[in-house]
Amino acid sequence: MHENPEIESKFRLVHIAARRAEQLMQGARARVESRHVKPTRVALDEVKGNLVRWQLPETLSLRQEEAVPELDPLLTDSGLE
Repeated sequence: MHENPEIESKFRLVHIAARRAEQLMQGARARVESRHVKPTRVALDEVKGNLVRWQLPETLSLRQEEAVPELDPLLTDSGLE
């Protein structure tokens, strides 16, 4: 797993900050002194300050069998006749 890679999209930034905001709302201590009071803004400050650890999963390579699964004969059109 790759820990704390660069955040390349706004969606990922919002997702990570939202998860951290949930932790803050459940009682976790803030890792940064922020002028903001709301947990979402504090979480954004923490993420931008690279104080929140997160990971990207490694890309899984598909085997040939998994890439094109065989159809179940009961689910094909000919089985419905």
